[in-house]
Amino acid sequence: MMRQLLPVSLQEPMNQNREPLPAKQTLLFILVPMLVTFVVLRLYLHLVHVQHLYPGGYLVHHLFLGILILLPATFTLAFAPPQRPLRVLALVAVGIGSAMILDEFVYLVATKATDKDYVSRISLFGAIVSISLATILLLVLYLLNRE
Repeated sequence: MMRQLLPVSLQEPMNQNREPLPAKQTLLFILVPMLVTFVVLRLYLHLVHVQHLYPGGYLVHHLFLGILILLPATFTLAFAPPQRPLRVLALVAVGIGSAMILDEFVYLVATKATDKDYVSRISLFGAIVSISLATILLLVLYLLNRE
């Protein structure tokens, strides 16, 4: 309906560049930021120690920040934006947000969620397993979708 209302000159850009990125690029735009974010988070937690954010007096875990990054990125990708830079930015955001969520998931579920628990073996190994499973899933999806 909307396309019928637009002049032909405005309809063309809507169709341009709608093809998905090649599978290898998609894999790398998600996987590399996810792994880098995970390594940086873990190095920060183990070397600099835990520094909490308390906006408005509420404790905000990086899991919550990851959700705030991941949701807009996935919603953006769901509508296949025609602009390549926007697609790339959304894929990178998926990697970053996913790492933040996966890094804290086991910590919040399997520990008492204290500062000491952030750097506990349970939290570290749980985060490593979570990131490893996500990496395996990404590699399987890549293998199923490569050209």
